[in-house]
Amino acid sequence: MEKLIDKIISEMKANDSLTDDEEIIRTGLDLIFSKLFFTIMILFMGLILNCFWESVVFTVSFSLLREYGGGYHAETRKKCFMLSILTLAAALSIIKLVENFQLLTFPFYGIALVSVIYILLNAPIDTLNKRFDDDEIKVYGKRARLLTVIISAIAALLWCLRLGNFTFSILTGIIVEAYLMIKGQISNSINREEV
Repeated sequence: MEKLIDKIISEMKANDSLTDDEEIIRTGLDLIFSKLFFTIMILFMGLILNCFWESVVFTVSFSLLREYGGGYHAETRKKCFMLSILTLAAALSIIKLVENFQLLTFPFYGIALVSVIYILLNAPIDTLNKRFDDDEIKVYGKRARLLTVIISAIAALLWCLRLGNFTFSILTGIIVEAYLMIKGQISNSINREEV
């Protein structure tokens, strides 16, 4: 990806179209390509695991909560990307397991309920890699709680409509976000002890 970004920057310089700071353009291109590649991976994994729409629903619900709930953040963009792919694969596997083994349904709902309560009580969680100021904590906390309630209500509605696969997708997004928030809290505790 670096080579492609270097080529685009070189082309912009050759055409005198690089009017802003090169580092800002480079960072923006890196972010665009990372998101594009991740989106392609989501679609690809969803197709391979025969749960394309479930992967889309999971990604949307998780991304909304992740934006405002905070939690663990990887130290580098490359590590973040790799962990995101592994998280997606694990989430899709969980969704397929719960869909196929009815015995897992009630424990899954229990974990989801605990996750909802945890997010409502603790969002947002900042970390060393992504700090929130006091205003962000208030705003992000309200948004995270509101989104959690709305997303949970949508999951309940989908369950009533007997669309369990999408219910599981949404609830898996909630569970993964709660897990990352807990991991962020643990990381914060360890870092405070080391200081």
